[in-house]
Amino acid sequence: MHAIKKISALQLYFVFTLSIGITNHVLLIPVLLHFGRRDSWLGAAASIIPLVVWVILLYVIIKKSAQRKMIDWLKQRFGNFIAFPVLILVLALSVLHATITLKDIVIWTHVSYLPRTPQTVITIIFLTFCFFAALAGLRAIAIVSGLLLPAVVLLGFFVMTSNFQYKDYSLLMPLFTHGYEPAIKSALLTNGASFELMAILFLQHHVSSKIRLSSLFILSICIVGLTIGPLTGAIAIFGPFEAADLRYPAFEQWRMVTISKYISHLDFLSIYQWISGACVRMSLLLFLMLDVMGVSKPRVRTCLLIGLSIFFLVIGMYPIEDDWIRKQIVTWYYPLIFVVGLLLPLVLLVLAYLPLKRKEQKT
Repeated sequence: MHAIKKISALQLYFVFTLSIGITNHVLLIPVLLHFGRRDSWLGAAASIIPLVVWVILLYVIIKKSAQRKMIDWLKQRFGNFIAFPVLILVLALSVLHATITLKDIVIWTHVSYLPRTPQTVITIIFLTFCFFAALAGLRAIAIVSGLLLPAVVLLGFFVMTSNFQYKDYSLLMPLFTHGYEPAIKSALLTNGASFELMAILFLQHHVSSKIRLSSLFILSICIVGLTIGPLTGAIAIFGPFEAADLRYPAFEQWRMVTISKYISHLDFLSIYQWISGACVRMSLLLFLMLDVMGVSKPRVRTCLLIGLSIFFLVIGMYPIEDDWIRKQIVTWYYPLIFVVGLLLPLVLLVLAYLPLKRKEQKT
């Protein structure tokens, strides 16, 4: 059975680096530039401080639950009265994340390099790959992430260094010309994106090695760094106001890449980064939905996964304007996951310190 094959903590970190990294590049950076303009990079950097405190909270919950399956742990301690609402909340968040990821990657693919390909075809091909990856299990997703991540990182450094010739880092200053509010909003939104690490709580039982606090610190700092790098690059190349008007600032940086006078149009390399992150993210979310529901029989898992894939196919085929999606991401998507990412671990922390039921004390 695929679900019982465990992975190492390092493999889990690879999965989350790709999964959260792609959304921070594609979804978060335009939102930060919209609210923070020039101050957005400082807000993103400042988000590390509260994130460190939040990671400690996350680690305490992991220790108290002894890396057991979170839903089963809650059932044993408090029954379905507590476990069921948490399960529904995790499923709802997973569906929301998957919907946003699917619509965004399909629109980006259609606009950037496959304008004559129907979005339905793009959706079917993308979901087919994610279906088989989720069906293979978390171990398969982790192995694929370990193979894809090194090249994704190298390409990131390549685009960063290649564009040094166009960058003017003096555009990062002066700060606070419009007060402190833009930087504070940027910090909160960056934290909201980083709070997706909360999914570790619901995947911890698949990890064979111990999840350490130092490793969580490094992972959270790397994820914030994946935001700060392309964010400062976009401001340094295009300026804070021009960058804020771009739909995909990270992709526009790829369009600037040239090698000497004779090699240009290397933005096709960004396709590898985008597709790698999006496929790993979507596959992980599909797997998480099945895992949280506690489906163990292979045949039932396959049927449910087919149903979920058809559900997302219908969503992907539903005509939604890109401007509408961008508006929803800016106005409520990141604020919502910030609130949930802050409150749910706090609730779990309180529950972890409540007295045990007699049944659990005996076991």
